[in-house]
Amino acid sequence: MDEKKRRLLTNRKPPSDTAGEPGPADRAATATKPMSTWSIAWRLGATAVALIILTCGQFLNTNDFFPLGSLTQYATAKDLNGTVNSTCIEAQFPGEDEPRRLGFNTDTVGIERGDIESQLDRVIANPELMQTMADSFERLHPNEPKPEEMILCRTVTQLENGRSVGEPEHKILATWEVQ
Repeated sequence: MDEKKRRLLTNRKPPSDTAGEPGPADRAATATKPMSTWSIAWRLGATAVALIILTCGQFLNTNDFFPLGSLTQYATAKDLNGTVNSTCIEAQFPGEDEPRRLGFNTDTVGIERGDIESQLDRVIANPELMQTMADSFERLHPNEPKPEEMILCRTVTQLENGRSVGEPEHKILATWEVQ
């Protein structure tokens, strides 16, 4: 067996050209260039900004900084025998007997469900904030009739071993007569 094959099988490095000095393979492995001050500064700055945004999102309990917003949705486990709450929006239209459930998204009422849920107490205390959703519905659906009343509601579904049981309970949280 020749010398090259023997070294490959035994996983040995070839001897250096001169005794005590690293060989060409050793020099190539250690010839890395250190990061510049600018590279270190922008990496630390970006990390600091992300941490500040994440911290503000936590303290303000807002999703405005998504994906660095509030992480409360991950804070606790769900009780498999508890309830699931889902916020919904309904509108009473002229000539209709029952309110009609609307899609809670930017295409229907101009705002996402999560954005309302993060400020639910504020909207319940100030139902006039639902006027914006009525105006958005009217602007986004010019061929539909104008809603007479906006209804912020919640469906509560009871769970048993993680599965829904019975009919969901419908609760009205706030109403607003559209101006």
